[in-house]
Amino acid sequence: MGKKKKFIKAFSISFVISLGILYGVLYLFFNSISIGESLGGSEIPKKRVNVLILGVANNLSDTIMIASYSVEKDKIHMISIPRDTYYPRKGYNQAAQKKINAIYGTEGAEGLVKAVEDITTLDINYYIQFDYEAVKAIVDSIGGIEVEVPTNMNYDDPTDNLHIHFKKGEVVKNGEDIVKLLRWRKNNKGGGYKDGDLGRIKMQQQIVKLGIEKLLQGNIVTNFIKLQGPIKEYVRTDMSFKEMMYFVKKAKSIDSENIYFLTTPGKAKNMEGLSFFVIDDDKLKEEIEKINEDTDVEE
Repeated sequence: MGKKKKFIKAFSISFVISLGILYGVLYLFFNSISIGESLGGSEIPKKRVNVLILGVANNLSDTIMIASYSVEKDKIHMISIPRDTYYPRKGYNQAAQKKINAIYGTEGAEGLVKAVEDITTLDINYYIQFDYEAVKAIVDSIGGIEVEVPTNMNYDDPTDNLHIHFKKGEVVKNGEDIVKLLRWRKNNKGGGYKDGDLGRIKMQQQIVKLGIEKLLQGNIVTNFIKLQGPIKEYVRTDMSFKEMMYFVKKAKSIDSENIYFLTTPGKAKNMEGLSFFVIDDDKLKEEIEKINEDTDVEE
């Protein structure tokens, strides 16, 4: 056998072994964060996939977003649902229990999935849940993301060991500070976002967009392997290994310009001594129809 053929054979064997090791690493990694059968069954939807993304803090769903992905057009609509959304449930009569973020603590992710399906009429195929430690670790793992502070922030909560002190115009980058931006709502002495929690949602959307853009840079599979430590420890999903691999591969064809952000339409309203966000069902129906038709929606 000539030297050239020996080299080709050796290279082919090494390449196959490397692929096998990579597959094994990904298999173990993805299985470590999968907690069971998916809501959508064994078949991955061929046209549209809806994933509920939950950020959990203190047994409440602090962040609620739907990633609605058009498989045919490689377009994603990220729909934010305010955590104060009014959603009364039978048997839960206290005012605070009528906020959608309270569902996670009593009914888990599955209960929240049902509520989101009821509100939006979208079929939720999968869910992903994480906590702020996940955000901190993931941001640091990708080298940080730069975000400009939109307003002076001065908030202290010793019971939660949370201390937020930023000046307007300051640029923050590391995971710990990004988490503080995500958590801030108002200052101890008053003053917050002009549009209340909707301002906080815009900040969440901005950070998610910057994170996605950075993840989509370079080799997608390599980037996910880089994140396996923080994801394995702090993230859970009901996707199977096969389903996660499918979406990691599909991510290669997604352009950040084809990711759109919107918030469920509605307005704040004081009821039962608390401030709720009341969804405008008619306007939301219009937006969902646009998404299902793969047309652009107002951001």
